[in-house]
Amino acid sequence: FKDNFTLQKTEEVQEKPPQSLSIPNKLKQAIIFAKRDVLSKLSNKQYLAINLLEAPLLAIILAFIIRYRNTPSGDDYVFRFNDNFPAFLMMSIVVALFMGLTVSAEEIIRDRKILKRESFLNLSWNSYLLSKLSILFTLSAIQTIMFILVGHFILEIQGMTWAFWLVLFSCSCFSNVLGLNISSAFNSAVTVYVLIPLILIPQMILSGLLFSFDKLNDAISTKGKVPILADLMASRWAYEAMAVHQFKENNYQKPYYGLELQEATADFKAAYLVEELREKRRFVSENIQSQSPEIRQLIQKDLDILKTEINKDPFKKGIEQLDLNAKLTLEGYDKTFDQALENYLDDYKKHYQRLYNQAVSNKEKMIYFFENSDEYDYNLNDAKNKYFNESLADLVKNISAKDRIIEYRGKLIQQINPVFNVPKEASSLIDYRVHFYAPEKLFLGLRFGTFGFNVIMIWAMCVILYFALYFEWLRKFIRYMGKLKIGFPKKTT
Repeated sequence: FKDNFTLQKTEEVQEKPPQSLSIPNKLKQAIIFAKRDVLSKLSNKQYLAINLLEAPLLAIILAFIIRYRNTPSGDDYVFRFNDNFPAFLMMSIVVALFMGLTVSAEEIIRDRKILKRESFLNLSWNSYLLSKLSILFTLSAIQTIMFILVGHFILEIQGMTWAFWLVLFSCSCFSNVLGLNISSAFNSAVTVYVLIPLILIPQMILSGLLFSFDKLNDAISTKGKVPILADLMASRWAYEAMAVHQFKENNYQKPYYGLELQEATADFKAAYLVEELREKRRFVSENIQSQSPEIRQLIQKDLDILKTEINKDPFKKGIEQLDLNAKLTLEGYDKTFDQALENYLDDYKKHYQRLYNQAVSNKEKMIYFFENSDEYDYNLNDAKNKYFNESLADLVKNISAKDRIIEYRGKLIQQINPVFNVPKEASSLIDYRVHFYAPEKLFLGLRFGTFGFNVIMIWAMCVILYFALYFEWLRKFIRYMGKLKIGFPKKTT
């Protein structure tokens, strides 16, 4: 009778509509949840040992293996010539994601019996989740800083500690929230750990390092832009942020980046872009009288490309007074304009050659000033050996690209020097998508540095995952899929 009475009273309490809790009460509950969870973890010495030693041990193993001596003498290790540095960045992200998942994947599964027992107390689900995240984020912060300190010490990476920690910490927090979603949706810890490789492998594939985005399946890739599918991966944002920041902001490159940007832009236009425009002008000039529909279609395409490239370029010497929108058409193109266009492209090449030479000269003057000034204790080669990495520079400058410029869907797309290719315009205010390793991003009509923008994107994904966790979207989706009954036609005789 006593048991039946207790069960009846419990059911009565559960049937009562949930009462809204005040913010102070929610905060008190969150503190109580956190305190209970912390005491539980502190009492588990094995749990603490594994999670605190995991990061430095992984850093030692990884950094020791890839500490590659590629110097002319082969005797001394120099960070500049370590060809494995780009891979280290990728593996650092994978480690952060892995640690974030493993510490959070069982959290809700482990507490499920307690949550069921305390369900009639009208406790705040939000307070419970926030208490979990506060503990997991703290643990992730400790793990990632230990990994960074050990790994950077062994590989002699200087000046990037806090920037790289912020990226890896953000990735680990992303994994924490993702792991809680999985833990909330499934009842078995075995199922959760089976899912971890299925989560990490796409993160590696679509990070941008293993495979070029331009060479992925045409169904998901877009030339000159990062695929939308890759934008769903935290690793893509993290790797680009770390690679671009390391190249632009290291203590050797930072003073010269602006001049090298001018140099690379002028070189691309004088050496590659102008030749493409000349070829298209030549084709239009030779075939403008053709009546073949196929040829005229090709002419129109080339005229559109010429119009786009010339209109967006600030250099207009010789054609300032011409209406390009009217002249660069099948009806408006004539011999007089053709000659003016040919002269313009000649001046265009000379103009950007001058800008290139000027940028090179200014950089040489800056180097001379640093090396000979009494204010600075500066040696160019020493600074480059300490802070600059040749392999990463080759990667973000894409020097291995066979085609420096390609034509895709009526547009000319620069392939060389993506880290010096500043986006000019966006198709809309919310269109942030540009090429990989871009130095800046456009969003809402504003310009953002790649590092800051990418970190914000990772945290935006964390917020979305938290809403999914709070409303248990994944758990509800799995329940819905489990209720679906797939009927098969009965065998007829």
